[in-house]
Amino acid sequence: MRVAVEMEVAGVQAVCDFYGYELYDFLAAGDVLVEGDYTIDALSDANHNLDKLLVALKIIERI
Repeated sequence: MRVAVEMEVAGVQAVCDFYGYELYDFLAAGDVLVEGDYTIDALSDANHNLDKLLVALKIIERI
């Protein structure tokens, strides 16, 4: 099993814990490092399009 910490979410979670808020976060990987080489093709689109916002809005509708 692999465990990772995303530092910005960890900071927001700490603030939410302090004030008693619930945090619903989701992360999407923009980089894949399993290949033999690293290329940045389409990286801008992966990090700057609206698909993640639309997913978040759908989740909010269901909560």
